[in-house]
Amino acid sequence: MSTFNSSLLAAAVALSAFALPAPLRADVRVHGATTVAFGLISPQKWRIESLAGVTLVILPSSTSHGLADLVRGNADIAMLAEPLESIAASMNGKQPGFIDVAQYTSAHVGNAYVQLIVHPSNPVQTLSNSQLAGLFSGRITNWSEVAGPNLPVLLVGEPTSTPHRLIKEALGIAYAPELRVVQNTNQTAIVVAQAPAAISYITTAHDLPLRNKLKVVQTELSLPLALHLAFRKDAPEPVKRVVEAAATVGKE
Repeated sequence: MSTFNSSLLAAAVALSAFALPAPLRADVRVHGATTVAFGLISPQKWRIESLAGVTLVILPSSTSHGLADLVRGNADIAMLAEPLESIAASMNGKQPGFIDVAQYTSAHVGNAYVQLIVHPSNPVQTLSNSQLAGLFSGRITNWSEVAGPNLPVLLVGEPTSTPHRLIKEALGIAYAPELRVVQNTNQTAIVVAQAPAAISYITTAHDLPLRNKLKVVQTELSLPLALHLAFRKDAPEPVKRVVEAAATVGKE
């Protein structure tokens, strides 16, 4: 082959290589607890993506919804506001055999606490466990019964969330039928910020711009949350890199 033809071939190869698009980064779907979503994954999204070399698709919902999505193949990672074993046991109790825990693993990525919230205009500063039980169960129907304003209590909650279940178990109650249901724990804060008679919960990990429109009530109740990311043991490497990156960022 002549030198001229060799040069043309080399140039053509170089141009074709240059024209090829760069490999697209894999999308990793991360679904579940708003505590993890708004406290870690969303605020640190760009750092986690950079460390893991992927693009995250984040869907905040709840611990149980996230784990269900993972089991059904609709998510690659589940954000959990409690250990994998405890939420799996709870879900299997309702639907036996739904999740085979042996096929999954999880990583601890942070900690948080449940907080009880009311509207800032509500003068109530503290609530005993007995008073909380009365408010959440519907036995106490007006704030005046606990030295608050003369307003009917508006109870707000997200029944599939971990804080909702922990409060129920800690107080030994059934929630009032009048519970106003929202789609995720982030939305409990939105409603409480707008409704002077409302009471609900968020967590210390919720990174919300409207926190100054909420009041955290002091209580005897101490409900810690251990935040985890769960995934299949046979998950591809991009998924494992996301979990490793999130754990690194979350524990800084």
